[in-house]
Amino acid sequence: MADEDKGGPLSGVRVLAIENFLSGPYGSMMLADFGAEVVKVEPREGDGYRRATPNYHTKDGRMSYSFLRVNRNKRSVVLDLKTEEGREDFLALADEADVVWENLRPGAMERLGLGWEDLKARNPRLVYATISGFGHGDVLPAGPYMSLPAFDIVAQAMSGAMLRIGKEGDPPMYLGSPIADQLAGMMAAFGVVLALRGVDEKGGGQHVDIAMYDVMVALNEQLIGHVSHFGEMPKRGLSPTSAPYGAFRTKDGWVAIGIASDEIWARFCAAIGRPDLATAPDLSTGIKRAANQESILRPAIEDWASGQTSLEITMLLSKAGVPSGPVQDVAQLFDDPQVAVREMLIDVDDPVIGRLTVAGNPIKLSGSPHAPRRTAPQLGADQQLLGEWATTGRRRR
Repeated sequence: MADEDKGGPLSGVRVLAIENFLSGPYGSMMLADFGAEVVKVEPREGDGYRRATPNYHTKDGRMSYSFLRVNRNKRSVVLDLKTEEGREDFLALADEADVVWENLRPGAMERLGLGWEDLKARNPRLVYATISGFGHGDVLPAGPYMSLPAFDIVAQAMSGAMLRIGKEGDPPMYLGSPIADQLAGMMAAFGVVLALRGVDEKGGGQHVDIAMYDVMVALNEQLIGHVSHFGEMPKRGLSPTSAPYGAFRTKDGWVAIGIASDEIWARFCAAIGRPDLATAPDLSTGIKRAANQESILRPAIEDWASGQTSLEITMLLSKAGVPSGPVQDVAQLFDDPQVAVREMLIDVDDPVIGRLTVAGNPIKLSGSPHAPRRTAPQLGADQQLLGEWATTGRRRR
């Protein structure tokens, strides 16, 4: 690797990624941000995101804005895994890799003779990470859904998430962001780091098996506990046990208020000049307040908030120790000083697209800055790695 690529807690970790679209690329980008050498193995036509629009073609190459968003700091080689030559080249790389990372449909790599059992026989220290809709059958028994195709929205739908936002009676609603894809990628990256620690401690690799459906079920942990304990579904768009907990209209927009205990509730009532609410029988517990948020609390709060801006309310409530914040749209993040100081918007300079602002990495380590070192690679830009890895040998021992 070039000097600019050295350093970071995952420096020396070689990741061989057979990935496309979002969940795989997003998670491997997390690893690449902290020094892992991530090599994308792509077919001749490239990752599917390379063809997404808007798409730009100049003398410096071709680039999709979607591909650029989730593939910084990586390398690219082109292999046809359906040919004997392509498989041999892949196996040579896998022999020197620390991690094989893939988000193809279950069984695809096995049919090519490149699955977990095939590769661990050649490289016992290998960590093999898979991301799919419903999981693979090696770590746990194959479930009835394993072979079904799944995108992010399927995991959101089946997990119950699409029936949590909106209001009672609304149709199911997409969460608006590919949460299942992104969280599955991050969980896979976490699993890889755990498995690499296991290699260091015990010497043997593991299969890290991440399912988007599992991830979204885990994301619903609060509601699962609620249904188990109370035996009923909470109302859509509301916290089942805390209130006020939501967005309330103000003079110039909306403000989010989160009351998670009776102590915070008492501070809130004092801050808005309504001590009578603190002692009202119908509002004496979080569960009672949740049941009466729309009928009692919302009118009272919005009447008080109507003469103040969202920022004024935020400052007043924050001073009183009440969690609150203005409801912002994404465009406002570009001018938010907190987003800036936390480096959550970073610029990637690409020779084809130019400068693109993308979301930063939320993991902050005191000794490992994660500024992008390279833009996303051009298709097949690093074919020389086919011989380079074998020549230099495995980086981690």
